[in-house]
Order: sequence, then C-alpha cells, then structure tokens
Amino acid sequence: MRNSDLISAARIPAHISPLTPVPAFLTCNLQLQEVLHPAFISFLCTNEALMSARVFVAMVVVACSVPLTAVGQTPAGAPPAPTMTSSPLPTGRVTYRTYVEVMNELERIAKANPERVRRFELPHQSLLGQTIYGLEITHNVNASSGKPVFVMTGLHHAREWPTVELTMEFIYDLLKNDGVDPHFTALLDSVRFIAVPVVNADGYEMSRSMLVEQKRRNCRMEAGKVPTFADCANPANMRNGVDLNRNYGAFWGGSGASVSPAGDSHRGAAPFSEPEIQNMRELLASNQVVVALSNHTPDAKVLRVPSANEEPVPADVVPYDSLAQLLGGDLKWTAGPWPKIYYTASGTMEEQAYYSAGTFAFTFENAPGQRSFHPPYSFVIDQYFGTGAYPGSSSRAGYIRLLEAAANPKLHSVLEVKAPAGATLTIHKSFTMETSPLLVTDVASDSTRGAAIKFTQELNSSLAVPKGADHVTWHVNPSLRPSQHGTEFIREAWRLTCSLNGQSQTVEVVVARGETKQVDVSRCR
Repeated sequence: MRNSDLISAARIPAHISPLTPVPAFLTCNLQLQEVLHPAFISFLCTNEALMSARVFVAMVVVACSVPLTAVGQTPAGAPPAPTMTSSPLPTGRVTYRTYVEVMNELERIAKANPERVRRFELPHQSLLGQTIYGLEITHNVNASSGKPVFVMTGLHHAREWPTVELTMEFIYDLLKNDGVDPHFTALLDSVRFIAVPVVNADGYEMSRSMLVEQKRRNCRMEAGKVPTFADCANPANMRNGVDLNRNYGAFWGGSGASVSPAGDSHRGAAPFSEPEIQNMRELLASNQVVVALSNHTPDAKVLRVPSANEEPVPADVVPYDSLAQLLGGDLKWTAGPWPKIYYTASGTMEEQAYYSAGTFAFTFENAPGQRSFHPPYSFVIDQYFGTGAYPGSSSRAGYIRLLEAAANPKLHSVLEVKAPAGATLTIHKSFTMETSPLLVTDVASDSTRGAAIKFTQELNSSLAVPKGADHVTWHVNPSLRPSQHGTEFIREAWRLTCSLNGQSQTVEVVVARGETKQVDVSRCR
C-alpha cells in the first residue's frame, strides 16, 4: 500500500469529533516511520491538533497493524481478480464503497428522486455517535398508504462488505427500471421497499478502512460503557464487541450465541442491548413488514426460522418454506431452517421478525466459496447477476422475488377499512415475548440454563385516509401470532382506531394470513 493509499483508506468523516488524549498504543514508533515519510512523522508528532484528530489516529492504527492487506487485495488461495474499469452493475462500480460514500449516495438518491425516495434517520445513533440512515422507496413515497412493506438490510457483520454493495445496487436497479420495465413499475406501485444498507456503521468503518479489517461485531468493548474510537480501532480489541445478529430479543441467549464477550458470536449483555438492534426492532415494529431480508456472506444458503434449537417448527411452515425453496432456486443454494442446513443461532433478525409479527424473514449468505468475507469486487458483480463465478445464482432474482412476495396478499393479511376522509387510522398490538432459557456458559458439556427473560413487544403503525376518500386498503401482518412454544398460532386481535377532530372509534380485528377483513370505523367523525 502506497502512503497516499494509506491516507485515503484511513479517511474518517469530518463530523466525528476528535479524540483527546491519544492513547499510548497510537504513539509514533519505528514501524510507523517505515510507512510514512520521517519528515511528515516529525511534523505530525509535534502538532497537537493533528495528533488528536481521528484521521491521524486512523492512519497510525493502519500503519501499526501488521500484516496489512490492501483494500481489494485477493485473499490467499482465491482466484486472481480481473482488472476492471466499469461493470454491468446499475452504477457501473468496480470497487467497494466506504461508509462516507454510502451515506453521501443515500442523500443524493433521495434528493434526485423526491417523489419516489425518502431518506430517514433511524432513532438511535451508533455507539460512536454516528447517525444511521435508510431509504424508503415507492411511488408517491410521501403519501400515507397501506402498501405492504419489504425491509432489506446489509452489514450486520462489519467485514461482510458485499452486503452493502448488493443492497445499494438493488436500490439503483429499482429506480433505474421504474417506468421502463413494467414489472418493476408495478412492484413500486404496490410495495413499499425499505433498505438499510449499513446496520453496523461503526464496525463497517473499522473494517472497510482497514483499521481492523476482519472485525465482525460492533464497537462495544464493555457492557454498559460507551467505547471510544481508539478502543474500537485498536487491533488488539478486534475480538471485542457484540454480534448484532445475536442481539435480537426473540430466543436471545440460547444456542449458537456466545456468553463470553470474547466469543465470535457474543450475544451482548441483554436482548436489544445494542443501539443498532434497537433501531431494527423499532423499524420492524412501526411498519407492516410482511417480508424481510438480512444480507450476509459467504456461505451459499437461504435461511429461515427456526435458527435455534429452542424453537418449534413454525406455525406457517408450509407457505414460509415454499417461499424459501423458490428463493433457493433463484440462487441455486440450499434453503431451509438454520439448524438443518447450517448451524444454530439465537437472537437473529428472522426470529424477532417472525415471532413478533409473522413476517416471512430470511438470510441470504452471498458471495460464497472465495475464502473471504469480502472477496475481490468481481465476485459481487457475479453474485448480483448470477454470472461468472456464480452461474444462475442471482441475488437480484432473489430480491425481485421477495418484492413479489410482499405484493402477494395471499402471504399476508388485508383490511378493507371504511373511514371518513382525513381520519388517522392506527393499528396496535402489545404482547409478551421471551428469550431462550439462558445459557450460562459456552462450555459445550455444561447445559445449565437460567430462566428465560420476558419482554413486552408493541407493534404500532398508522395511515391517513386521503381527502375525498371514504375507504382505504391496508396490507398488514396477520393478527394471529406464531407461538414461540409450539406449531400453533396465538389468537390475538389488532386494535384499529380511527381518529378525527377529537373523536375516535376503536374496533378489534382478528385476521389470518391470506384473509381479507371488512372494517367499518366510519362513526369516528
């Protein structure tokens, strides 16, 4: 890596505040002097402002971390990456984005498409104080509507860079083909697509900038304490942090998640202990998310619940698995429950989404077989289209199928609501969920368990009845909730409230998957 490449790779967003004082492990040493010009080192080490700035911290950490692997370098044993100047991706990209590039692109996309795209902030900043953004994409995006929602995420795990690229390119693909391809146009007429390309913002900065390239988890160093940038950037702390895809509440603390903070799949101090997963919990709970996808690398699987040994066979196993098998066909991968085709994991996104709302939630394990969580960029292109290294295995085809599934009323529920124009409609549920009985040690021979933790989960979403209308169609999740204890549904009702001019009317609605119910709240005027 050239000195100029080092500085570029270590660039840190200007909005992040500097650190003072500089920790001992970042002091200038011979190793650093071998990388940067001695005169430049002398200038930096006598300049207090630069010494305390994050950009210098990042440069020093990269310089002092050995061995170094350049961004885009082919992993040992992997086939050589072809030199590319453009690609068939919607953006033509040939290199992995940085976190700053992702954030800038999300802003530009929203500004360029105000009728189709809304950028939003998730409610909780990362541990290092970064705001995490997502995009909402549909026709007439700023209007309240009852469209079903498909949520797609990238980068729960910091080193899985292709998941950011695949998510970003699909965003561009949708917008590029809207109004050109009738199928894409119809999907954006009928579905609200929500994308969060980077769930783990701090981890991505650490990995993508090559400070801690193989980092998996977030920046939590110690339970209940906010870390510093230097803590997370220190290569000695690479194995610290919480695995965000073990921190969701449903079945948290069970099999396939580490009790020890040093474990690769450390579950965290409590369910939803991490702000990144608090964000995801609230996003899922405040929208009628009928389909969800968590992108990962690199193991060629389409995964659904159960993901832990503590779970039952899902009450919706027939339609749920049927969709999984169709996705497996799109990607030429094995599809099914985690323990059967992969390994066990508890506290995953799929568990939280399915057991709280009946969402058909999946994981894609993208870009397999390259001995790397972020192989050369050509493999991202091949995975997106199902070409080259992955003939017929197209993530794009899987994403389109999930949009189609979200649009299919047979796979969720529909409320036909009679209500006065201008009224606000809300639907709400509150209920109790559980973690797993808690493992107390990572020792395989010790099956000792603590009591499961019970927690309250609320689902709440709303829409407005348009002017001049007296009826809305609302695509929602079933009110019948999958049991965490058996292959059955818990009979629950949505509480639907109509509010207008200080008056309100509330009714309870029980609706199953594939059902349409007529609801009359016209007396709320």
